[in-house]
Amino acid sequence: MFDKVFNRKNSGSYKWDTIVSDGLIEKGAYPFSVADMEFQAPPEVRKALSSFCENGFFCYTSSDEAYRDCVREFLLRRHSFEIENDWITTVGGVVFAINTAIRAFTQKGDKVIIQTPVYYPFSTSILNNGRVIADNPLQFTDGEYRMNFEELQKIASEDDVKLMLLCSPHNPVGRVWTKAELQKVGEICLKNNVVLLSDEIHFDILRKNVEHTVINNVDPQIAQNTVICTAVSKTFNLAGLGTSNIIIKNKELRDKFQAQLSADGYSSINCVSRPATIAAYTKCDYWIDKVNEYIDSNIEMVERMLGATDKIKVHKCQGTYLMWLDMNGLSMTDSELDEFLNNKCGIIQDPGHWFGEGGKGFTRLNVACPKAVLKKAIETLISQIERV
Repeated sequence: MFDKVFNRKNSGSYKWDTIVSDGLIEKGAYPFSVADMEFQAPPEVRKALSSFCENGFFCYTSSDEAYRDCVREFLLRRHSFEIENDWITTVGGVVFAINTAIRAFTQKGDKVIIQTPVYYPFSTSILNNGRVIADNPLQFTDGEYRMNFEELQKIASEDDVKLMLLCSPHNPVGRVWTKAELQKVGEICLKNNVVLLSDEIHFDILRKNVEHTVINNVDPQIAQNTVICTAVSKTFNLAGLGTSNIIIKNKELRDKFQAQLSADGYSSINCVSRPATIAAYTKCDYWIDKVNEYIDSNIEMVERMLGATDKIKVHKCQGTYLMWLDMNGLSMTDSELDEFLNNKCGIIQDPGHWFGEGGKGFTRLNVACPKAVLKKAIETLISQIERV
């Protein structure tokens, strides 16, 4: 199901066409960059979309009760997360939702907390909206990334800090936060009147024996101060549908968010996202289990292969299909590292410095791809390292 190798050049793919230097793929390089999978979406989803297209009506579409029911039932079944249909606001993607939340809950000049190294649209969304980044960098101690709660408390207590963007599971470092960690961050935000937006888009992609905790399940009071971003996109490789489900329990926060959506002119979901979401959330639980097994196997293979070199440190990946590799042992600048990976190793990746100061010398590797392709890339990487 996941071993088939596709060449998706000239398909309009951001990963395969837009951000790739001319001729790089033709020379044998492969994109391990943008966070979508190199696997076809589940057959049940493809069939639902085929039937919808054959019907021939591409109308303005709402997230009706059937749509909301499937979202609610999925969240309860897979995450023990009980919601009401009214809590769901459907928008055109999580990044769009983050920008909407920034405008809804802050004013120009206000500060927004992030925890770098982190998904780089967090930073650009803050800056593009005329807000200020309040960075609470993650700390690497005892073999894993942790939150600096003492510093977080100091930052959150500042009068002009109004919103925090939490990445859970964390992209790119791969942490799945414990319930205790989420309790602390939730309490800090609640105590200081800082709205907490939890981006949980990767919450279905988890390693064996790792459990994700939805932030609202931690504490009922914390739930009243949160905005949760979910989507079918990462789980089922449907990012191009541009649809996400934002869960807001607190009606006051929900009204503010929806008022900003209206001000931005957003009124209708992508028509094909309705049948795709319903099919994914009602018929494809098996696919989630299988894709996680495959990603587990890919990650284990990379860890095993790179364990043979002391120049690259592989950080433990608890969630997402994104591996965070510390390549500072190669003693290269960021531009030299990018050149080395692209042209010497044939690995098109997301450079670590994009994710913040703490990402310098790192690379983010998307391993949701056929195993044979990944194995060849890592073999080439190891071979080239020996020549450095």
